Amino acid sequence: MNKSRHKVAALLVLLATFAHGPAQAAPKRVEAFDGNVWREIQVTLKQPTVILFSATWCPNCPAVMENLAREIKQRKRPAQLLTVVMDVAPGEADAALIANPHYRLADHLFAFAGQNAVIQYAVDPKWQGLTPFVVFLAPNAAPFSVIGQPTKANYERWMRNAFNGVSPAPTGDLVPR
Repeated sequence: MNKSRHKVAALLVLLATFAHGPAQAAPKRVEAFDGNVWREIQVTLKQPTVILFSATWCPNCPAVMENLAREIKQRKRPAQLLTVVMDVAPGEADAALIANPHYRLADHLFAFAGQNAVIQYAVDPKWQGLTPFVVFLAPNAAPFSVIGQPTKANYERWMRNAFNGVSPAPTGDLVPR
């Protein structure tokens, strides 16, 4: 009996966390994303940023988004979360994207504006369009990316890069840039 009370309490805490959402405001619009926007984000980067490249058909993307938002919130460091939807162009389904609960966890919501292959190549020439594709950015450090759910080691590496100015060293589970 006591064990089930703990499970119920844990479930309530989890539900409360998602009910209140992150501290940041949900995106109010869908912004266009292309190779120029990608370069602009990198050039003007002032704080650690995680970009999730997602698709509306991706079954794993909502869980990755929720984990990214939770990791950023738990670390209590200034960081932003951007989501880029690859299979819907800006203006096609903006209201539905903005209303989607897991996209609302992002600070900014983008949609591919242009040819997918060209944009993917601009982001990472080795990326073949698999989702979820997560790119970790930090000022003065090389970006690194992961396909799928990031690990604790990925988050720690990102925080080290962001707050110690250390350039990342490629490891086996990452797609180095």
